[in-house]
Amino acid sequence: MKTSPAFISTCPRSKALSCLLGEDGQFELSRSDLAFALRLQREETVWRARLDNALARFLTRPLHKLDRRTLMVLRLGAVQLLVLGTPPHAAVSETVKLGADRGVRGLINAVLRRLSLEGEEEGLPLHVRWSHPKEMVQRWVDRIGPTRTLSLLQWNNAPPVLGGYAFEEPPPGQPGTYLDRYRVFERSVPLPPPGVFVQDEAASLAARAFQELPGNTALEMGAAPGGKTAHQRCPFTVSLDLSEKRMKKWLENRNRLRWSNVFPLVADGLTPPFSSGFHKVLLDAPCTNTGVLRRRPEARWRWSRATMARLVGIQKMLLDSAAGLTIPGGYLVYSTCSMEPEENLEQVLGFEERNPEFLRISLGVPRPLSSDGMMVSFPPESGVDGIFAAAWRRLPLQ
Repeated sequence: MKTSPAFISTCPRSKALSCLLGEDGQFELSRSDLAFALRLQREETVWRARLDNALARFLTRPLHKLDRRTLMVLRLGAVQLLVLGTPPHAAVSETVKLGADRGVRGLINAVLRRLSLEGEEEGLPLHVRWSHPKEMVQRWVDRIGPTRTLSLLQWNNAPPVLGGYAFEEPPPGQPGTYLDRYRVFERSVPLPPPGVFVQDEAASLAARAFQELPGNTALEMGAAPGGKTAHQRCPFTVSLDLSEKRMKKWLENRNRLRWSNVFPLVADGLTPPFSSGFHKVLLDAPCTNTGVLRRRPEARWRWSRATMARLVGIQKMLLDSAAGLTIPGGYLVYSTCSMEPEENLEQVLGFEERNPEFLRISLGVPRPLSSDGMMVSFPPESGVDGIFAAAWRRLPLQ
């Protein structure tokens, strides 16, 4: 249940706890304290499995028997001690204050003091040490080997850079790896800068590749919050998304960046309200997000084989729906932010088997990110998010 405290807190740890619990707390924080609170929130999410493993050693009851608030407070203390290098006295004493009552504060104090003195076990399994689901890590080890898996785990847990594509004169900042108009910003820079859409460079590359395909009418499926719409220069574009909440964010971005000839539509891509097709269609498909775990760390804890299987089924249906909205002679692009074969190459091959009138074409992406004409990014090697994209041209009618 969301609550609104009667007081205004100036404690960044309270802010982090409030965010993790989904509460509506009131806070007056300096820029540095707010940054610390957000860092605490992110690192608790990233390192959750490692933190729980460390805490469990000093508890007499299983973690799941603790109330949610107490568990979150313990994790916040542990992440300061094990990840952020906060001095033990400050990490323990300031975190203990978040306990709900005297008894809970005593428990938190005892556990965190023991953790500060004894530390973690040695020889932790890879999935615990780097805090990912065990089955996810094993899949990667089996497919890409332990060395590349370790590099991916390290990449996923590192704080992401902030950057964006400039549609006006690029602001000061470090240039991107692949795009002249991409910039990487210091975290102290107010975001978003004028005329910039904040996104990873990989997302910009996929959007530019779609924008460069010919055609006077375009349909974007899964368009919100507008990361690909921002690049669109088609005379007529429909941006469709199932989520009304996400489309409100799309509208904010349209107003800020002054998009023209683009029209929002809240609708289901499986039952699109169109009687005719488009010159080009982009399906930004719902996926497991395993290519962007650095930016969406919570997605790792939603992952399971069952979830992936469900999403694969939805992707297949959406891809067939998108194909039906592509006119003969037109172009279709399929994109995910996953690195799993079931969601990427296997979807591509299955689609081509079902739809022989669609011939795969090469996307216009930098050579290091191109494989058999598709965009394939392995983040530790490409330096950008794990975005996948494939494109086809539908054969004209004879």
